[in-house]
Amino acid sequence: MCRLGELARLTGHPVRSEYKMPGEPDVWPKADVIAVAPATFNTVNSWALGLTHDFVVGVVAEGIGKGIPIVAMPCVNSAYVQHRQFERSVAELRAMGVQLLYGEGGFVPNQPGQGKPKEFPWGLVLDAAEGATRT
Repeated sequence: MCRLGELARLTGHPVRSEYKMPGEPDVWPKADVIAVAPATFNTVNSWALGLTHDFVVGVVAEGIGKGIPIVAMPCVNSAYVQHRQFERSVAELRAMGVQLLYGEGGFVPNQPGQGKPKEFPWGLVLDAAEGATRT
């Protein structure tokens, strides 16, 4: 697991996990692309519904409005995807221009309790993000 200090050192920018106060300077440069992975059931649904109750969902919801290319890959089990809202949320995010890597060619849900975190297809997310910066 990456430590926050090391992440700040690698990027050259402070790590933020909370909203800044109005009037405070933005310490991040303009993003070329945003990658959201692994996106949980809650993140996907909150984001699609515009419920920005946490920092990450707020950043990506605003990113859509700013026209920043966004690549997302959920990591959910097959029980969660049976909830009707999940497929609606996937469709809504795709309609808003989010490149959602889910299903064939992306993340395929596993059975509950059968997760394989070490096998999460990070390469697909990184390749899609790199491709999004070229368009």
